[in-house]
Amino acid sequence: MVSLTRPVRQGLATLVLALVSVVPTAYVGLTAWRINRPGHVRDIEVELGRRLGMHVSLREVGYPRPGEVRGRGLVLRREEPRGGRLAELARAESVELEWVDRELTIRLDEPALRADSPAEALAQTAALLAQLSRLSYEHVSFSSATCRLDLGTGDGAAVVRDLAGECVIERESATLRVALAAPGSGTTARCEAILTRDRRTEPITTTLNVKTIEGPPLPASALSAFFDAPEWLGPRATVMGELELKKAGAGGLEARFSGSLLDVDLGALVGKRFPGQHLSGRARLKVASARWGDRGAQGPGWIEVKGELTAESGSIGVGLLEALSREMRFRPSPRLKGQIARRTDLDFRALGFAFTVTALGEIQIHGALGPDFAPDVVLAGATAPLLSAPEGAANVHGLIKTLFPVAASDSALLVPLTALSRPLLALPVAPAPESGRATSVDGN
Repeated sequence: MVSLTRPVRQGLATLVLALVSVVPTAYVGLTAWRINRPGHVRDIEVELGRRLGMHVSLREVGYPRPGEVRGRGLVLRREEPRGGRLAELARAESVELEWVDRELTIRLDEPALRADSPAEALAQTAALLAQLSRLSYEHVSFSSATCRLDLGTGDGAAVVRDLAGECVIERESATLRVALAAPGSGTTARCEAILTRDRRTEPITTTLNVKTIEGPPLPASALSAFFDAPEWLGPRATVMGELELKKAGAGGLEARFSGSLLDVDLGALVGKRFPGQHLSGRARLKVASARWGDRGAQGPGWIEVKGELTAESGSIGVGLLEALSREMRFRPSPRLKGQIARRTDLDFRALGFAFTVTALGEIQIHGALGPDFAPDVVLAGATAPLLSAPEGAANVHGLIKTLFPVAASDSALLVPLTALSRPLLALPVAPAPESGRATSVDGN
């Protein structure tokens, strides 16, 4: 047994003092020197870049408390495949990271995300999700009061609010869930997006599901990532529903949509896009299902579409009525035949039809005016029906020639291809008609 003589006691006291004061002080001093030296921020940038698989830059880094890091002036960039140029993906005025066990919490201030297209944004987010799944965290949550989104559509960045989300990382999949208040929709309209990267399939499949979850419909400009919605649908149009995008490996993008487009301006949809054809009024387009994908030799486009369009009142051009009868075999009523000879436009009090566009380019049309009319009536005047649906199926070929009439001498022309008609080729192209004979609005 060691005798605790005075020298021994003094030595033990000196050792304890060193352990409880000198060593921590030295550690704190070393840490302070390390984090304040000029190269520390660069070390953090390199480490974050290695973990995220991209180039990271920071203006400064701080450590408010143990287990928390605060960075300012964060910018994320990736190297483009050609040219070696760095393209900016995201930036934030500040970012705070806090971790406990295997959970990471991220708080962002004024983040901004950008991509050259919606498809690229999906690919970038999927790549980031793949990088996060390789980290040691099982759960990552994040939040921001506002966020700027620029998806390369040419309309500038949109600002979303109350952004909050989480990333759940499992063994063979990773799921990112985000809730936000949509741009320009007020405080009560909210959307939810779920991005899943599934490694159980071959090739790896990435799926994005976006839907409205509460509050009023969103402005149709929310669809501007995919087409110029205000120009096509009118500035007052709104949308609600669910959109799913799916990409398997290096394959093309598949999409499904169901929902409603409200307060659609028929004048913008028809008159501005299809010269010489007149249709006006406010309509509701209810889409039961619409599927987009690869159509082989036809390229990407709509494969099948099913829905219903209704409008309470408006006007329609006589030329459009004649083209509907001639090219798509709609059936005019005797009252309509008597009116078109002396008019250029006709007023209607109700328009409604249900439609199904098949993968073969057929269009099945039925009336949707309710119990006050026969099931096949699609257009009604002030006191009587004006137009009924075709008997049998019409086709996309006839629809294109209705909207872009061709001369009688060119009646065998399959598709009058122009810059304005090109968007219609995203519909399934119908087979060539068996005969050039068509029925006019007066039955001849």
